[in-house]
Amino acid sequence: MLPDKPAARSSSFGKMDFEEIYRGFVRPVYAFVAYRIDSRSDAEDVTATTFEKAWRASGRFDPAKGSVSTWIFTIARNCLNDHLRSQSRRPSTVELDEEQQDGVESDPVEQFQAQEMRRELRDALGSLSANEREVVALKFGGSLNNREIGRLLNITESNVGTILYRSLMKLKNQLEGGIEND
Repeated sequence: MLPDKPAARSSSFGKMDFEEIYRGFVRPVYAFVAYRIDSRSDAEDVTATTFEKAWRASGRFDPAKGSVSTWIFTIARNCLNDHLRSQSRRPSTVELDEEQQDGVESDPVEQFQAQEMRRELRDALGSLSANEREVVALKFGGSLNNREIGRLLNITESNVGTILYRSLMKLKNQLEGGIEND
């Protein structure tokens, strides 16, 4: 398990420390970003940008101000927001479903069903507010606990739990074809 605060370093990481941080956080950061971006290649780009910026800013990291996970996910959120802003200025393009290229599902019926389930989930996530999508992405994509999400978003741990509960109920109702109770 990756230590949240590096020992004996107050404001920077050595090369080995940063490699350990990268190995410990690359998957959760990618999953967080992928929850918010449909394109696998864009999610990989945003993840790479996150760690490039973290590497460049590693000398400014101060463990007294927060944990490594909060620092990394703050950078990831900023990179993601930059990407989403830049995408909103571009004309939209139709992308091929990258999941189909995985080769995991070989049966055309299974491919269609999996593709349809992904579309329904994407649509359901799209029905959530930006704040709700971010909390869900940090929880299930970034694998952060409620306390970490609260610190990152400057809200209480209890508020995170409430947002998650309501968001999951909205998703459940949307996916089951139910009526939302707001």
